[in-house]
Amino acid sequence: MIVLYSIDEMPKVIRKTYELNPDVFLELRDFYEKNKDMRHHKAVIYRDQKPLFCLGYVRNRATNVDSDNPMAQMKLSNFWNYSVDDEGIDYSFVDRYGLIIFEKLEEYSYHTARLIKKHNPDTVIAFTDENAGYFFKEDDKLFIVGTEEDLFAAHGELDKLRTLRVKTEIRWDVQGVFMSNVSSILVMTSMYWLKREFYYGPRNPDKTFYLIKQPVKENGITALVSNVMGIIGMLKIKRPDFIPVVDLGVANDPNQFTGMSGEDVWGMFFKQVSPYSLQEVYDSQHVVLDQNSNLNMNPYLTEFVFSNQRAELRYGSELSYTDEVNDYIEETLKDVFPPEKKRILAVVVRGTDYLSPRVANFVPHGITAEETLEKAIRYVEEKGFDNVLLATEDQSFLDLFLNSTLRDKILYVKQDRIDYKKEENNDKLLVEIYAQEQKDPVKRSLDYLCVLEAVSRCDALLANVVCGVVTYSLGKTKGFEFADVGMIR
Repeated sequence: MIVLYSIDEMPKVIRKTYELNPDVFLELRDFYEKNKDMRHHKAVIYRDQKPLFCLGYVRNRATNVDSDNPMAQMKLSNFWNYSVDDEGIDYSFVDRYGLIIFEKLEEYSYHTARLIKKHNPDTVIAFTDENAGYFFKEDDKLFIVGTEEDLFAAHGELDKLRTLRVKTEIRWDVQGVFMSNVSSILVMTSMYWLKREFYYGPRNPDKTFYLIKQPVKENGITALVSNVMGIIGMLKIKRPDFIPVVDLGVANDPNQFTGMSGEDVWGMFFKQVSPYSLQEVYDSQHVVLDQNSNLNMNPYLTEFVFSNQRAELRYGSELSYTDEVNDYIEETLKDVFPPEKKRILAVVVRGTDYLSPRVANFVPHGITAEETLEKAIRYVEEKGFDNVLLATEDQSFLDLFLNSTLRDKILYVKQDRIDYKKEENNDKLLVEIYAQEQKDPVKRSLDYLCVLEAVSRCDALLANVVCGVVTYSLGKTKGFEFADVGMIR
């Protein structure tokens, strides 16, 4: 992203200058794309031989994600290729709003404001940055004010309009999307998510593929499934003509499954989500490459994954294990479920790094393990379940249930579990503990898939909070007798 600096921050040695013009952001963007060694140098913008301000490149990086941990960093688009004459832009996200307030003038706010103003002149645009005056003239649909309060004080009628507030700081902020308070890069993504179409070869001239290709980084199995199935669910609603395909193999993507090899992680566990192989897709004429969907930086995907639409999504033939994984699951579950038919209550107790202070503000919190146990005992007594299948990665929670009155009814899959009561684990993420233990991540993931599949085969579901096991089992099963999932708090 190219951001604006005051003239007080003008470099002592000026290496690049531009005369003020409407396309100066685009011109400098093209310069920075071609000259990586110059990206740490600010350009000075002049008008009538007088320096006005500086523009400089800043790498797109989320401020609320650990910037020192390469596994936790998001891979965000830099949008190196766009123009004011682009066609095929999706305006449906910004069209919801009658008023859009941009916090700062920078590359993305400037460009999207220009496009929105051209696309729908009735949309009211406001900047709370006086620098916008270098590029825009005020009128009855565009305002440049000191603060949002100043805007509404002077134009009270705007308070009735549905408002989108756009900030410069890049944050992974699920609540912000639902509260209409987003980063400018999300607005760019909402408009350009269909624009990265590539020609790879001569095949399938009458088809358009949507290639879900994103880094795995710190994500585990359920996060991968949630992302992929969420994108597919979103496409069914917004672009049912697109054919989804998955390639979770990105070069130099450090992840727990393949290290840095770039191997397709999806193909290690699941079959392709459509009848077309990756080889065929990479020889086809129309391939739209997924952009900014990782960790839900596309607002459409955020809305889908974290809304009732996602909860109502049922996995169909798109989610299918490889033959080897399916054999492993069936062999493992033979030793978990009793041979004769029983009524089984699945109980999911998520704890581990959901309780870590480092992530506590970004994940949902439900009822405690003790409260979940009390509910499980009541359900067994009142509804006559023969067994309880316990799904938890926390050893202390398993011990809690095994030492309860349900001890003789407990079923569980054997897997490596973490004891978060140990002081050394208190503020660590699961991926960090797993890295320390240096155990086989593929074997661990296979065991976890056994847990997911076991839960989906039970008769009813009790969970202390919405988590990966819950969304997976709700998507996979044909229907529970009931699903009691703890309220988010």
